[in-house]
Amino acid sequence: MTLVMAECAVCGGRDLRLVYAGTVPEGDLDPAPYFSSSRSRAGHLPVMRCVACGLWMANPRDDDATLARTYAGLEDRSYDEEEENRARTASAHLRFVTRHHRNPGRLLDAGCATGAFVRVASAAGWKATGVDASPWALERARERCPEATFLRGLIEELEFPSSSFDAITLWDTLEHASAPAAVLSRLRSWLAPGGWLFLNVPNADSWTARVMGRRWVLLLREHLWYFTPPTLGSLLARCGFQCIATRPNLVRFSIAAIANRLAQYPGGRWVGPVASRRVARRLALRFPIGEMNAAARRIDD
Repeated sequence: MTLVMAECAVCGGRDLRLVYAGTVPEGDLDPAPYFSSSRSRAGHLPVMRCVACGLWMANPRDDDATLARTYAGLEDRSYDEEEENRARTASAHLRFVTRHHRNPGRLLDAGCATGAFVRVASAAGWKATGVDASPWALERARERCPEATFLRGLIEELEFPSSSFDAITLWDTLEHASAPAAVLSRLRSWLAPGGWLFLNVPNADSWTARVMGRRWVLLLREHLWYFTPPTLGSLLARCGFQCIATRPNLVRFSIAAIANRLAQYPGGRWVGPVASRRVARRLALRFPIGEMNAAARRIDD
């Protein structure tokens, strides 16, 4: 387990400036306690900004082998407890998809987790395939959506024939990829001509609330990249896509899940007891968490 230096994923720049100092203790090289909804610790590595194009990134970050091993071993039970709320968020994602791709077709959900989006897409008539690195997540996905196809592996490891899909979705996935351009280029090769890509990513421009003159952004160790509409558009164009639309991403969580997250941060322990109350599990909120959805179309020669 080591930390490695990264260059800008959009322009390859190496002239970087510190935006936020890291909060992970020095020498804490195991990322597993900081990852997923079931994380036991909250913290992030230093966040830098590319002077040339403005992309934010974790730098240094966890090395590729450590990331692959961590994602393969994830068992995210807190994620699973929010199944109903994640299904509603998945339904909202599907409405965004059908706004641009009206007729169901062949769909790949890359980074499908426990299959919430694959399930709602399949019910709407899509021929859906889900891929994920976690055997634990895929076991639950197959139980809940037996009519769909699920495959284990990282995007970088999988093979599909060209033009296998009419649409590909990346929900909460691209910000975890160590080489986003390589991932997007690979996905493009699997899309049919004119195919669509739908994704959501952390948006470094979205949080404008200021406390004592500081803008607060949701930073996590598992996030390697923090985009803005311009930097995401540039990356997509580099990889053969045209970004057609962006919009804020709204998520839905129970009060209990929100309280659990807040309790992990300094000064947040007072909300911990809220999570144990039965009513907190039943009540839910839909709100923005500093992410944007994007719809992009494959550019064909």
